[in-house]
Amino acid sequence: MKRRGFLQLLGSAMTAPLLPALPMGAATVGTARKAAYPALAMKMALDQAKHRVNFSVFSMAQQLGLQIDQANALMVDLSKRGVIGPIQGTTASGRWAQSRMWQRPAGSVVATRTVATQSRTQNTPNSTADRADATKETTMEKFDTLSGIAAPMPLVNIDTDMIIPKVFLKTIKRTGLGANLFDEMRFDREGNEIEDFVLNKPAYREAQIIVAGDNFGCGSSREHAPWALADFGVKSVISTSFADIFYNNCFKNGILPIILPQDAVDVLMKDAEKGANARMDIDLEAQTVTTSDGEVFSFEVDSFKKHCLMNGLDDIGLTMEKASAIDTFEAAASAARPWV
Repeated sequence: MKRRGFLQLLGSAMTAPLLPALPMGAATVGTARKAAYPALAMKMALDQAKHRVNFSVFSMAQQLGLQIDQANALMVDLSKRGVIGPIQGTTASGRWAQSRMWQRPAGSVVATRTVATQSRTQNTPNSTADRADATKETTMEKFDTLSGIAAPMPLVNIDTDMIIPKVFLKTIKRTGLGANLFDEMRFDREGNEIEDFVLNKPAYREAQIIVAGDNFGCGSSREHAPWALADFGVKSVISTSFADIFYNNCFKNGILPIILPQDAVDVLMKDAEKGANARMDIDLEAQTVTTSDGEVFSFEVDSFKKHCLMNGLDDIGLTMEKASAIDTFEAAASAARPWV
């Protein structure tokens, strides 16, 4: 745990009193005791909004010791007061999706930016259509050549928590995380863009390449980091070194991580600082990076990783290449051992 996370938890522990759980027969609870719950729920909402925390009916039920239906009723009440708002209304089961809340300068709280997070009931593909959608989502685009704007990020040791903060890791989908890429660097506490951050500058809003400082992608091994980069539109990251797990995860998610010597990265960084007029060209087949001035740098890449990226093959794609052999094996195994 780091940054404001510890202070946030400490503050919640000090300000949220413990109340016993409401029994199933809520009608038997005294009026004064029942009245305490909406007040505490409001305080929780305000407290968590102040610290930029996801807020859901499930977390309210857990923290207040309520039944889900009771917590949902409190969530509806908070919504009517204008304190929170759902991402996409209510789910089919009547549960609220998680909401992102921010504190206005005047002190009132409204939902101004949402986190693309599904409710628990939506995470498991149960139907044939769901499974088809899940398979479609894993389809990776082929990477051959790329000509795009490069954004300079000279900061060293950019870790995965900077790339996608842990508050956004509750989803298991690859899509939707681009809106929160570099969230704590791109936005202030009120959810407004920080103008000085490179990806908020007009010249780099459509950047497909990042030229970064040393040790990019260090920290925890969350695959959400390359998911967020890919969803934002980043297709390649150039640096002098990468964390091993992040480096390998990039290839599985359609991103080409390129390792070059420091002097080459310095040249590319300077070229990227020219803005939208400086477009770099990357040729995976030839394994070259070309600056806007025509200077060419060669890079090394593992032949198997190169094959996968050029053919759009992630782990599932690699498995599906062997689908015919798998079917043949299973048929033979079933015939030889029908009791299995």
